[in-house]
Amino acid sequence: EAVKHIRLVNNEITKVKSLFANNDSQELVRAARELKVSYEIVVETGRLGRLPVVNFAAGGIATPADAALMMRLGCDGVFVGSGIYKSEDPLERARAIVLATTFYDDAKIVAEAQKMVDERKSMMGLDAKNMEFRMQDRGGNI
Repeated sequence: EAVKHIRLVNNEITKVKSLFANNDSQELVRAARELKVSYEIVVETGRLGRLPVVNFAAGGIATPADAALMMRLGCDGVFVGSGIYKSEDPLERARAIVLATTFYDDAKIVAEAQKMVDERKSMMGLDAKNMEFRMQDRGGNI
């Protein structure tokens, strides 16, 4: 779910950035309404080409490769909870995830970090389709 969400966010940012570049204030107003955020936030996002807040990823991140991918997709950081503490090797997994997150743009280091953990010792994943409560379905107008 984390990858799906960051890709969705990135697509929306690209649209807003394009509207901002075209100086299309009417479309920026429309985008603000559709996204249920203030016009000022939409303009600032378009100007920056990214969210004007720290963007953390969470949910389903359990391996160094997962963490590095989220960073490459534009996250500023990752939250890893059960991916570490539900694994059979939490200390080594935490070290490997920190390494992969720190050096996400160096494929050799990410590969070495991934080798530090045994995939058979990862937490068991959940099929998102079968989850009763999903984070992306909550919330309201912001």
